[in-house]
Amino acid sequence: MKRAKLARGSFWVVAFGSAGLACASSAPPPAASAAATPAAPAPGTAGGPPQASGGPRSPQAILADAVAATGGAAAWNAHKSAHYQIETVFQGMGMGGTGERFATREGKSFTVTQMTGVGTVREGTDGKVFWSEDPIQGLRFLEGAEREQARIEAAWNPDMQADQLYAKLESATEAGPNGVTYECVVATPKVGPPVKSCYDPVTHLQVTQSGTRATPQGDIPFRGITKDWRDVSGLKVPFGAETQLGPITLVVTVKSLVFDEPVDAKMFEPPAH
Repeated sequence: MKRAKLARGSFWVVAFGSAGLACASSAPPPAASAAATPAAPAPGTAGGPPQASGGPRSPQAILADAVAATGGAAAWNAHKSAHYQIETVFQGMGMGGTGERFATREGKSFTVTQMTGVGTVREGTDGKVFWSEDPIQGLRFLEGAEREQARIEAAWNPDMQADQLYAKLESATEAGPNGVTYECVVATPKVGPPVKSCYDPVTHLQVTQSGTRATPQGDIPFRGITKDWRDVSGLKVPFGAETQLGPITLVVTVKSLVFDEPVDAKMFEPPAH
C-alpha cells in the first residue's frame, strides 16, 4: 500500500498543485514554443519592492512572477473547475495506473486512481473534511501534516494563494544547469515540514520542488522536476512530472484536461460506510 500512497503525494504536491485547469480536447495540445510564453512583469514590480542588488527577491515577488507566467490571476479566476485524466508509472517496477482528478476554485478536490496490483485508491475533500480510501487501510480521515498537505494540494493555485496557505515564506536560490541560478521560495505550512519550489529566472515557470512528504508509513524525502509546460486556453500548464521519492522514481503525465464541466458536489464527500 505504501507505493499507492506515494503516487498520491508526489503527483499533486510536486507536479500539478498549481495547475488546476484543463483543455477541451481529449488529446494533449501541441507543446508551446518559447515565444508563446506570457510576458512576466519586471522583477520587483508585481510582488513587492525590488530587493538589494545581488540578493534574492522577496518570496511574494517571485510568486507573483510565477502566477503571471502561467496566465495571471484573472485568467485563473475565470474558471470554476477542472477535470484531469492522468497516467502514473513507477519506473522499473512494472507498476502504474490511470486516474482522474476533479478540482474546484473553492478548494474542493476528488482523485480516483486504478493502481496495478493494488486496486482503486480514492481521496477527496469538500473543503472541510479531508479523506482517503484504499483497499488496505480503508477509509481514513486525514489529520496533522497529512491533512495540511491535502489542504494545500486542493488549492486552485498554491502560488497565487501562498500567503493564505502557508505560515511562512522565505526566499532562496538553487544552482541549475549551465550556470543558471533558480529563484526559490521555501514555504512552511502551518503543520509539517517546508517545501522548496524553484523557478526559472527567465520564464518564471516552476522547474523543481523538494521537501519531505508525510505518509502513513512515515516521512519520505522527495525531489520533483516539473516539465512539458503547454499553453491551454490562455494559461500555461505542466503536462509532465518526474519525482524521486526515496529509492522510487515516479513519472506522471496529464493526458487531458477540461475546464468547467458540470461537477456533482457529492463526489467530494467521504464515502458512506
